[in-house]
Amino acid sequence: MSVPLPVFVAVPLVMAFLMPILGSFGRKGKTVATVLANVATISLLVLAVASIGRSAVYEIGKWPIPLGINLVLDGLSSLMLLAISVVGAAAMLFSARYMEQYTAKAKYYCLFLLMVAGMNGVVLSGDIFNLFVFLEIASLASYALVGFGCEHEELEASFKYMVLGSIGSIFVLFAVALVYGNTGSLNMAYISQAIATSGLNPGLTFALGLFIAGFGLKAALVPFHAWLPDAHPSAPAPISAMLSGILIKTLGIYALARMVFNVFGVSLQIGWLLAGSAF
Repeated sequence: MSVPLPVFVAVPLVMAFLMPILGSFGRKGKTVATVLANVATISLLVLAVASIGRSAVYEIGKWPIPLGINLVLDGLSSLMLLAISVVGAAAMLFSARYMEQYTAKAKYYCLFLLMVAGMNGVVLSGDIFNLFVFLEIASLASYALVGFGCEHEELEASFKYMVLGSIGSIFVLFAVALVYGNTGSLNMAYISQAIATSGLNPGLTFALGLFIAGFGLKAALVPFHAWLPDAHPSAPAPISAMLSGILIKTLGIYALARMVFNVFGVSLQIGWLLAGSAF
């Protein structure tokens, strides 16, 4: 059985846009939204379990690599998809009753599913630009979810998180532009091959530094962790679980590991730097 890779992004994305529409139909619409949101996350969990031990490459629009967008499933991405689905399904089930204290429950489901779609896209993306796009989808949804309660402390934490997260996104975008300018490709496999052939030049070395800083901000690695102590206690309980359980690992640690180990190649100095930041 082949694993339908686009489904991991398409299902939460489509359901996210349905949530506000269902929420406009009153109490019955909100009940339907709750059921569909839980069905979506549980379905993703089933697909994630089915993807274990499999590998696949999906070319969107049948455009050949490296011209087109491609999704890649391997051992590490299977593990991350499973982790996202387990934590996401558990948090969504808990949200069904917990979020009754808020008035915009359908909008919460919309943002939650957008965050899941972004994380799944980051895990499956085979090129660095679309990794950035999916990273931004998940990040923007998480900024809004941290401040979902609209109290003073929550909005302050969300604003701090948004400012520092946006700085990290700018670093990543500049790094993507530098890599493309130096290698002529956005596909991770082609970039890795180009670096292995010609080595790291000053431009690529600077891009690697930007990637470490950008993803370090997303992962709250020391010394990029200033937003973390405010964001976690201010967010609703299910979102705090998503932040600490899987979001910062996906947008920060996983993305950084992909870039360092699979694209640029790790050296002893970079390894010690990352190990020190993690502690």
